[in-house]
Parts: sequence; structure tokens; C-alpha cells
Amino acid sequence: MGSSASTAAALLALPSPSSSSSDDSDDADEARILPPSPALEPEAASPPPPPPPQQQQPARRWLDLERDCNMAMKALARAGDVAQVADLFAELAHSASAAGAAPGVLCYNTLLNALAEHGRAAEARGVFDGMLAAGVAPTASSFNILVKLYAWRTAEFHLAYDEIHGMRGHGVVPDVGTYSTLVTGLCRAGRLDEAWGVLDWMLQEGCRPMVHTYTPILQGYCRNGHIEEARKLIDFMEGAGCPPNSVTYNILIKALCDDGRFDEVEQVLDEIKTKGLKPSSVTYNTYMDALSKKGMGEKALRLVEDMQCEGLKLTAFTLSIVINCCCWNSKFSEVIPLLERSTELDWCAAVVAYNTVMSRLCDTGRWLAILELLADMIKKGIIPNTRTFNILINSLCTRGKLSIVKNLVFNHRFPANVVTYNTLIHWSYYHGKASDAENMFEYMTKVANIAPDEVTYTIMVDGFCRQGEFDKATDCFKGSLKNRLSKDLLTALLNRLGRKERIWNILDIFEEIERRGFVRDHMIFEGTIRSFCRFGFRQYTKMFNLEFLLDGMLGPGKELYPTHKGRGKR
Repeated sequence: MGSSASTAAALLALPSPSSSSSDDSDDADEARILPPSPALEPEAASPPPPPPPQQQQPARRWLDLERDCNMAMKALARAGDVAQVADLFAELAHSASAAGAAPGVLCYNTLLNALAEHGRAAEARGVFDGMLAAGVAPTASSFNILVKLYAWRTAEFHLAYDEIHGMRGHGVVPDVGTYSTLVTGLCRAGRLDEAWGVLDWMLQEGCRPMVHTYTPILQGYCRNGHIEEARKLIDFMEGAGCPPNSVTYNILIKALCDDGRFDEVEQVLDEIKTKGLKPSSVTYNTYMDALSKKGMGEKALRLVEDMQCEGLKLTAFTLSIVINCCCWNSKFSEVIPLLERSTELDWCAAVVAYNTVMSRLCDTGRWLAILELLADMIKKGIIPNTRTFNILINSLCTRGKLSIVKNLVFNHRFPANVVTYNTLIHWSYYHGKASDAENMFEYMTKVANIAPDEVTYTIMVDGFCRQGEFDKATDCFKGSLKNRLSKDLLTALLNRLGRKERIWNILDIFEEIERRGFVRDHMIFEGTIRSFCRFGFRQYTKMFNLEFLLDGMLGPGKELYPTHKGRGKR
């Protein structure tokens, strides 16, 4: 067990991983508004009666080791490494068995929770049964974890109910966390009426609901667009002596914003302040974001002053909203100094904020300003991401600086992705450098090992057709079928081929579509025939071409509406 102790000690020094890397993580976390996961018991438990003096030191070492292992298991669980959690628990159990003991309920609960979070129901059930077999008494948290597993992860609600009914048989009374967990799962599944039934059950059992019990129901109403029912629920909570908190109101405000009912948002904000609650940064960010998306940027910007008057810290998401409002109003003279002074103003400018401004500068052709902002963000220690470089690539390509861009890409100066290559291929064709575009496509697929997407194939097919290279365009389309059948790309190519009367290419395409196992449905045929007629195939001098195409497309014994073959072969 020495290795387990050293592993535990090493893991204690690891920082907890961040739950989100996006700029608006503070808003995203609260927007989910689910009650907290069933809490595990604190590490400090009631101490057992002191053993004889000669046994005190080994007992203390065992308790310390168990505590350290449990903390390490929690760190591994937060990192998503369930296998390591299970391995560490197995080592602990082996050492405990050698000492004639068993791991405590806290360690069992940590392993249970790790398995439940990943929906591994059979393994979690086995751990729980093993805990009972080892004589370790489960706690309310043990059962709450199982309820969470069945109500949140696997949606086996009958098993969740069974666990709650079976708790008293083990001397454990369901608590508010037990019922709230079940309510949350039911609301996630859209079973709001059943969730109300659980509330009635709670009251019959003498367990009083709390704010986080009602909140998932309110969120369910808002998700379904039943805002009036949500308002009535808030009134009901007030009458039941369980007044809503700022998180509850944030859900209602988000629903009102999504529905464009901004006058009512103002009323709710006044109501919050009247009740002595304080709107959070999430509240204002939600409102400002909705206003900016509706083109009401000036009003959104005025809310920044309200936030500061409330003593609220402007988050990275706030800054992104402000920048977005300024950018779409082309107020670059205001937004660029704002970014450059973000450190001085104690604003948390992140890479997304810079990308937003740089993207708009690219749209307006101000590529020198893009370079200046890139230098500013690097100077501040903000690491550019692939999108940052793609914006720079696009701005350089627009200016015809293809040689500089190719040097950056081929020398791996930054992490290129499919968007990078799509940009290069597009601008190569635009500037009349077709051979460069083809070479870039070859390099992308064979050297960089980046799979082309639908945009890539669309650019290539269009480029080949513009050069009159219809055989290459046909082959390129056939290559795109490795991913999926794009009807938009097919329609565009058929239009090109039909205009040039490339009948054999068209037949080749339909043969390949069938060979790949894709269904040639009536929409494809209807679009094709319309194209042929539009390009003059209905004239009596060319009618034989249309008949020939239809015979080739359908073939002997084939129907216009073939039966479904499922998704194509990959």
C-alpha cells in the first residue's frame, strides 16, 4: 500500500481542473441551474472510541491514509479519470482487508459518485452491494448518488423510486437532497406533473422543499415556453414560505429575454431589488446579451453603468458583449482602446474578445489593426488560438499575401485546421492560382492529415468547374461521398454539368452514389430533371439526351422512389 500513499500524496498537489474554458463559463454554469449534486459527507466524522494506547498509532496512520486516498480519489474523479479512482480504491480495499478492516463509507461514496457521473450503472450497483457485504452502513449520500444515477444519467426512474423506498430499511431517512435530485431528473425528462407529485410526497413524509427543489420545475416551464406558469410558480413559492433567490429569477429573466419581452425583464429586475435581492453579473449579462442580439446595443451598453453602480465585477462575458455591440456599430475608435486598456481597467479580456474585434476588422479590411491587436494580446500573455490565426490568415489572403500565408502554414508556425486550408484554397482560386489550390488540397489531405469537410469539397468542385475541368470536379465530388452525400453540393455540380451537357459525368455521379449505398430519393431526381429542362434538354432536338439520362439514372427495373437503404457506406 506504500504506492497508494505516495500516489495520494502526489495527487493532493494537483489543482482542480476548470469546468469550462469558454469566456462565458460563469453564465453557462448558472444557466444550467440544477440543484447541486448530492453532497458527500465532510471528511470529519464523529471519532470512534479511542483504542488502547498501543493501537493508537497504527489506527491513526490508517485513518490518515484513508483520508489521503479519499482526497486523491476525488481529485481523479474531478479530472474524469474513473479507472484511476477504481484502481486506487481497490488498493485501499486490499490494504484494509489485510488489516482486518474495510474502507469507510466516505471512500465508497467517492467511488460511487465517480461511476454515477459517467452513467456506469452496473458497476455502481456492484460497488454499493459490495459496501453492504463488507458491513459498511450506507448514508443518505450513498442513496442520493444512486438516485442521481437513475434519475439523471440512465432515466430509469422506477429504480430511483426503489432506492428511495428502500432507504428506511437501512435505517436512513430520505432528505431534501434525495427528493430534489429525483425532481431534477423528472424535469429534465419533461415529466413536470410527476415532479409535482414528488413534492406532494415530500410534504407527506414531513420533508420541506427548498428553493433548489422548485427551481428545476420553473426551469422546465421556461424551457417549454410556459412563462406564465413560471411566474405563478414564483408566487406559489412566496406563499409556501420558500421565496425564490437570484438564481431562480435568472432563469425567468433568460426565458423572458429569449421571448423578447424586455419590458417584463425590467419589471422583474425592479421586483428583485424591491425584495432585497441583488441582481448578479449573470443577470445583467443575460439581459445585455439578449439586447445586443436584437440590435439594441445602445441600451445594452447603458446596463454596464448599472452593473458598476451595483458594485458588480464586469466579467469576460460582459466585455465580450460590450465589444460585440461596439463592433457591429463599427465603433472601433472606442473598442480598440478598451481592449488595450483592459488590464488597467481591471477587465478580464480573453482571447474570444480579441477574436471578435479582429474578425470585424477583417470584414472591414483593416489588416494592420489586426496585427497590432495580435501583438497587444501576446504582450499581455493572452495565448492566441486557432481562430485568432485563421482571422489573420483570412486578412492576409484578402490582401493577396498568399506567399506569407503559405510560409506560415507549411512551416507549422501555428496549429492549422480545416478552416485554415479552406481559406487558403478559396483565396488561391480567387487570385487565379488554381495549381496552388490543388497543391494545397493535396498537402492538407496527405501531409497534414486533415480531413476535408463539405466546405472544402464545395470550393474544390467549384474551382474545377470554373476551369472547365469537369472530370476532376466529378472525381472530387465522388471523393466527398466518403463523408456523406451533400445534396447542396450535388445540385450545384449537376447544374454546372447540365449547362455544359456533360451527360457521361452526370451518369458517373449517379452510379457512384448508388455504389456507395446512398438513396437516390425523389428530391434528387426532381432537382436534376428541373435543371436539365432549364438548360434546354426539353427542346425536341435534345430530348433524346433527357431520355438517355433518365434511363441511365433509373436503369431497367428501377423505381423513381426507391426503398430506404439506411445511411450510406462509410
